[in-house]
Amino acid sequence: MSFYPQPSSYECGPFALKYALVTLGQFRSEKELGRIAGSNWWNGTDEIGLAKAAKASDCEMKYFRRRDPKIALRSLNAHLKQSHPCILSVDNWEHWFTVINHQSGRYVVVDSKLPKVIKIYSPAALLKRWKYTDEETHHISYDGYAIIPKFRTATKGKFSLEVARKVMHEKNKEVAEKWDIYFNDLIDICRPLSGNSKFSYSFTEFLRRYEKLLIKRVAHWHGDPKHSELRKILDNMEFVADVYDLRIYEKDEAKVLIDITSLLMMYACGRYGMDPIY
Repeated sequence: MSFYPQPSSYECGPFALKYALVTLGQFRSEKELGRIAGSNWWNGTDEIGLAKAAKASDCEMKYFRRRDPKIALRSLNAHLKQSHPCILSVDNWEHWFTVINHQSGRYVVVDSKLPKVIKIYSPAALLKRWKYTDEETHHISYDGYAIIPKFRTATKGKFSLEVARKVMHEKNKEVAEKWDIYFNDLIDICRPLSGNSKFSYSFTEFLRRYEKLLIKRVAHWHGDPKHSELRKILDNMEFVADVYDLRIYEKDEAKVLIDITSLLMMYACGRYGMDPIY
């Protein structure tokens, strides 16, 4: 799972659900979700199929429909306040996208139809795309589905306005495209913030202590990687770890050093190759 646009117009449903699950710390591919939902090129993905795929991901898809735009926004805000991402039917029920945060009067939206899939909307801009007008009755409605996890989430992504802007910045293209790889490695190395996190510290603090040492030793022993490219990998790790509030426990410090050194060396060997040394 990474932040990239949908390749075909009919795949917006699986992509919307995929991005909702990302904020809940669960990573499912759009192909898997589309298969469960029964997505196809002639009908796309309907709400029944999406609900089926959500259920298979141990989530409930709770429907809400409002006719008044102000009440619709209040309902949406209430779900987002509970950390429930919402999939909205937009463009007159022709498309699905996901709202993952509301902050400072703005909405963080993941829209797989766009080249840069994360976009920030004002309430007016969101309502313009969200509004549905029935062709026969001319009734107006705003329809959405809150994705509510039935599992206890270990960690949830904090996709603030600042994070949204950073993810879509050109310099962060690599981490956006490999988001799930970074997360899956980090969740094995670090631990989510919890009530038992007293004797832990952030990934940023870990890099303050050990970044120079890690880069220097890996570059020395392999010989080919530049310090700047190794630093970029650590910066990407820091970015993802911060979004999910992943921590390093003091008692795990030696293990974390070994794990990250191993990953950096694996990167170096994969990129530049290496002959057997013993």
